Parts: sequence; structure tokens; C-alpha cells
Amino acid sequence: MERREFLRRLGWGLAGGWAASRGVWPEVAAAASAPTRLALLGDAHLRDGQASRAEARALARAVAEIRALKPAPELVLFAGDLAHDGNPRALALGREILAGLPGPLAAVPGEGDGRGQADAAWRRLFGEPRFSKAYDGFHLLGVHTSLIPAPQGQVFALGREQRRQLAREVARLDPDKPLIVLSHAPLGEIFRPWQQWTQDGPEVLRLLSPFSQVYYFHGHVHGAADNFQLSAFSYDLRQPDNSLPTGNRKPKTENFPLPATAWPLPSPLQGTPAAPRPGLGPQGCGWGLVTLGGKSFSYQPQVWTA
Repeated sequence: MERREFLRRLGWGLAGGWAASRGVWPEVAAAASAPTRLALLGDAHLRDGQASRAEARALARAVAEIRALKPAPELVLFAGDLAHDGNPRALALGREILAGLPGPLAAVPGEGDGRGQADAAWRRLFGEPRFSKAYDGFHLLGVHTSLIPAPQGQVFALGREQRRQLAREVARLDPDKPLIVLSHAPLGEIFRPWQQWTQDGPEVLRLLSPFSQVYYFHGHVHGAADNFQLSAFSYDLRQPDNSLPTGNRKPKTENFPLPATAWPLPSPLQGTPAAPRPGLGPQGCGWGLVTLGGKSFSYQPQVWTA
């Protein structure tokens, strides 16, 4: 049996068990104009090219569950750390698994997806690590949070050049359309000891102040939004002089950490456990589903219980 067929059958078997435990697949009531559906996943942490490892099996399960959605999502977003330590074989396996998704894929890399030669592998498999895409009803920005040296240790940052490019890009977008931002590390500060923050995040968020609605999704924290009680919090988008953005517009900026497919908390910096322990199996892992239509928006974490 070819590896792709093995992964397809494995994923469907796991997805079938998940669907039975939930009773039905997640559905959103149809509106007068069909809303846009987006599936989101991240933090697979594949260690190598072996499809039989638990991390690969979990990613295949998520892909199978997304394939079973009716209607299918128009777009799938991946929030980084497909690989655990930049292994090109892990990236290749991840691309093979993700090829089973029902719609187009937009992905940003994480620190686990590597540097140097691994950067070239990412570009070959997934394209540029940052991007801007226009869709009916919303804009999508993918930003690349990289680990850089700092006096207090490595920190995530976009860097000056990427911020300049981002400023030029957002200046040409319609600020009245919803904006979806995808990154690996959180732009806002969650927990510094676990590197769950981005050094120049406040500067990035100020660039987004003209937009009336900003929905921000990220990986790295390995937990669904409700696990962190951060289902919707507003960043401080005031200017450096402490004034409000031009026109006194206060954007609706909501932050949504995504569940991992690899393992939930504790910190991913502890690495993949050698053996499953309570809370480190599939329980607490999963993916997310967004429904966006007009001024309506909903996010549903699809968190596995078994």
C-alpha cells in the first residue's frame, strides 16, 4: 500500500471515531448569502518522514476531518511548526498529508520549520513565508514571526524590513473589509518565559489600526482559545503619543490561539514526549473552523476528546 493511501485510510478511520463521538459534523446554518468557511490548523511538529509516528497520524486525522466538512471550506490556514526541528523529510511528509485538504492552503512557518536550507525547503513546498491575499469579503495577511537573538534570549519578531513591506501592503487595502491575520507566534504577549509573544508585535498591530475588524489567528501556544480565556481580547492600538487612531476608530481586534495537532500544553518547548502522558495524547488537540459572512463571524475550536 502506498504511503499516501495509508495516510488517507488512517485519517478517515480516526475521523470516523471523532465524528461518532460528536454525533454530527460541525455545521453552520445557511444564510441568505452563503458565508465563507475557513479551516485552521497548526503545530504538527513532525519529527521526520515516518508516516507511522503519532504526530503524522494526528495531522492525517485533522485533514480527514476537514475533508468531511459539508460544505467544504473555501480555504485552509496553517499556523506553522509543521516540522519539529527543520527536518526537510518532515516538511515533505507534512506537505504530502496536507495535499489531502479539500481546498487551497495558505501557510506560514514556525521556528520548528527551520532556517537556512530548511527555509529553502519551505519556499519550495509552500511558497513565500509571508503573503497578502484578497478574497470575496475579506483580506488575508500572513506574517512571518522569526526567532532572533536578544539580550534576554531569543525572541520572535517580524523585523524592520517585513514591517515596512507590511505597511506598504495595508495602505492599499480596504479598511472596511474584515482583515484576517495569520502568524505562528502570538503578536500580543501571553507568556514570555515560553516565548509566547512577539517583540515588535505592538508596532505591527498599530499598522492595522485603520481596519474596522481584525481577526487574528496564531499557533505556538498549543491550545484552543477557550483554554486561555482569550476568545476575544482587544489590543491597545493607540499611537505612540497615546492618542487614538485617526478618526477615533477603535478596531474590533480579536485574538484566537489555535489548538495543535501534535500535543496540547505544557509548553511545546519541552519537546515531543517519549511516551504519552495524561493530557499529552490526542485529548486537547484538534483544529478550528471559521464562518465569516458580511458582519457576522464565528470561530469554533474542534478539540478532540479522545
